[in-house]
Amino acid sequence: MRAEGKLRIACRRHDWSNALFDGRLDEPGMTFLPEAHLDIHALTSANPEVDFMECGLINYYQARSEGVPIMALPVFLRAAFRHSYIFVNTNAGIDAPRDLEGRRVGTRYGMTANVWARALLQHQYGVQLEKIRWLNQETRPVAPYELPAGTVLEPVGTDVDLQDWLVQGKIDALVHANVVAPRLLARGNVRPLFANAPEEERAYYRATKIVPVMNVIAYRQHDPLAGPETIARVFDIFRTAKAIDLVAMEDPRDSGLVWYAEALAAQVALLGPDPAPYSVEAMRTTLDAFISYGLEQGVLTKRLELSDLFWEPAS
Repeated sequence: MRAEGKLRIACRRHDWSNALFDGRLDEPGMTFLPEAHLDIHALTSANPEVDFMECGLINYYQARSEGVPIMALPVFLRAAFRHSYIFVNTNAGIDAPRDLEGRRVGTRYGMTANVWARALLQHQYGVQLEKIRWLNQETRPVAPYELPAGTVLEPVGTDVDLQDWLVQGKIDALVHANVVAPRLLARGNVRPLFANAPEEERAYYRATKIVPVMNVIAYRQHDPLAGPETIARVFDIFRTAKAIDLVAMEDPRDSGLVWYAEALAAQVALLGPDPAPYSVEAMRTTLDAFISYGLEQGVLTKRLELSDLFWEPAS
């Protein structure tokens, strides 16, 4: 229920959106809800729960491909390289990425983060993805895939804990974003595929100029409560929040990381002060690559142009 006519905007609390939630920004007519994982029907149903919402790129793209009348702001609230999210059982004899071929690998195939993970395995290390036995655990209904020849997904029920299976050796590897690495590694029998994942990720960026992004902010098209001026205001508030929060991140005193300043300096030196600008043109290399990878892997089935996917501010 919309309170007092305010727009309901759902997104995560993040280093780039904290100002929307902690009082530093107070935009009249907008209520921000700290929700990052709502189903897209929260936006598109006959009685929607929200007016703007954070949405995974895969889910958003598939909805647009099916003609659902939604659009996205170029607000990329989550960016992460995915080398650090590939784990192997220490007894599986997997020493290099191509050793994954022929192995049982747990995953959620229709997850945006895992599109990026599979792409780096294929394009950076030459892994033949169709030779992997993918044990696929989807958590919600998905659009039909058009899988490449030879690719088979073996369904796994939602009652299975894939991390348990990895520790127990029921699968040889796990490619998944919903893992808290220290907790998984502490259980034993598991290690990262890449011993120095951050350096591999930096090499990947230097070679491709891709900063993998996961989510966008979607809204209903043709909604009389979200006309052109309102859409522009919502975009501006996200952009303003990020500018405020990027400055705040320069101060390490509120962080519990003792080498925070050094880590931030290293990131800025390589990626610049803003790794994922809220701009289609600035992120074109990343977005074009995502579409190509999604089509290549069969999770996307129709090529859309970026102009079909993103609202952009008037020049």
